[in-house]
Amino acid sequence: MPARHRFTRSPARFLLGAALACSLPGLASAQVGPAPEPLAPPVPEPVPGGIPAKSGVPQSLRWTEDWTAANDPEYRRKNPVERLRYIPLGPDDLYLSVGGEMRYYYQNWTHQNLGASADDGNRNLGQRLRLVTDLHLTPYAHIFSELGHNKEYDATRATPPNRDKLEFQQIFADVTIPIGEDALVTLRPGRFEMPLGNGKLVGLRDGTNVRFTYQGLRGTFILKHKLRIDAFAVRPMQLLTGSFDDKANPDRHFNGVTVSAAKGLLLPDTQIDVYHYDVFNKVAKFALLTGEEHRRSWGVHVTGKSGAWDYDAEGTYQTGSFAGDRIRAWGFNSDLGYSLPATTPLKPRVGVRFDAFTGDGKANNGTLGTFAPPAPRLPLFGDAGYLNFSNIIDLYPNLTLKPAKSLTLVAGPEFFWRETKNDATYAGPTNYPGIRPVGSSYVGTGYNLQADWIVTKNLSYRFFFTRWIASEAFKAGGGTSSDYIGVWQQFRF
Repeated sequence: MPARHRFTRSPARFLLGAALACSLPGLASAQVGPAPEPLAPPVPEPVPGGIPAKSGVPQSLRWTEDWTAANDPEYRRKNPVERLRYIPLGPDDLYLSVGGEMRYYYQNWTHQNLGASADDGNRNLGQRLRLVTDLHLTPYAHIFSELGHNKEYDATRATPPNRDKLEFQQIFADVTIPIGEDALVTLRPGRFEMPLGNGKLVGLRDGTNVRFTYQGLRGTFILKHKLRIDAFAVRPMQLLTGSFDDKANPDRHFNGVTVSAAKGLLLPDTQIDVYHYDVFNKVAKFALLTGEEHRRSWGVHVTGKSGAWDYDAEGTYQTGSFAGDRIRAWGFNSDLGYSLPATTPLKPRVGVRFDAFTGDGKANNGTLGTFAPPAPRLPLFGDAGYLNFSNIIDLYPNLTLKPAKSLTLVAGPEFFWRETKNDATYAGPTNYPGIRPVGSSYVGTGYNLQADWIVTKNLSYRFFFTRWIASEAFKAGGGTSSDYIGVWQQFRF
């Protein structure tokens, strides 16, 4: 376990670390605010927003990393690129960790918006550069920052989250208060990423250079191996065109609380989360109306594994108001898989994903029925990102193979229907209306092939191909078929 989470340190050391964290120049004046990697931990552990990683392994959520192994001279000799991951500044608990990331992501769509806009072909090369620092003051206090530069080359159509000049993507402090031997409270003021649950409804947006980030306060209570409670009050970040000018969006807020029971505490081999999200958006747009939206989501998420079976399911009910109408919507997402014995060649897993999210069945009746996720994971149903979690039913039977320990292949056909024929399809993270098919509720079929190659713990590649075939109803509404190819090279240390 990372040194900062040992509970045997004296309260005096904790108070010293907290005082240092709160008095460092600039901290008080700083602005505050998920195929994709699995984000749901098997048990609640003492790392807000993640679980402690194996020492010496870079992670998608960089603050969960543990680099105490890099303090060993033999480790440093064998891993010279990681010498900066542990720079001692005094006692063992006082050190600076410096890391980074470089990712290049090429994408090509023949019709990125599936015909919803003219000349919607697009291609681009995204460049994501990151410099990560983590200053450990005591086991109970650290300051994390992620400085980023994002650029988009050769783009036919601009993608705003791909374009952000030099900026602190994240900068926050964690101050932890131990309560006895097995409980603790951590406060996180600042600017940070915040994937929640299985990372689908509140995800990372890893398909663009800039992930979803927020500014505000997050608090986490953990009863080790039993319970975790997360509460947060944040505003999504606005990406502006200059350097060091991003700010919290004054027209939006995102508040909520999640309660997570450890795996096996309530049901064998199963983790259960319940949550409440409160989203305010001053200007929201749906198929027929634009207006002020205040949406509340109430949900339950279960995930686990039993023998060869693995499962993940989530149900959400939404209330609130939009443009003077009330909101009544629901959503369900699930993933079920069966893995053949490990001795089977290629270690196959047979899976099926089923998702259903409501649309607005009756116009002008005083109720909006279109489901809207708070911050949906991008990619959504596939890396192409054609459709959103609104007015859609999705069925994806798939097969996973591992030709080698470092190589994973996933393939299968994906079928889409509108939940109601009276509403449009939607795209992107902001629930922007796309095509309104004519006639049948069937939207189309996507044929997907995904390959993930983990070359080393630092270097990885990803390839994704989708052949999207529009239905006749989709074409009648102005939609079209499309192809997508995406490949990235990512280096983290």
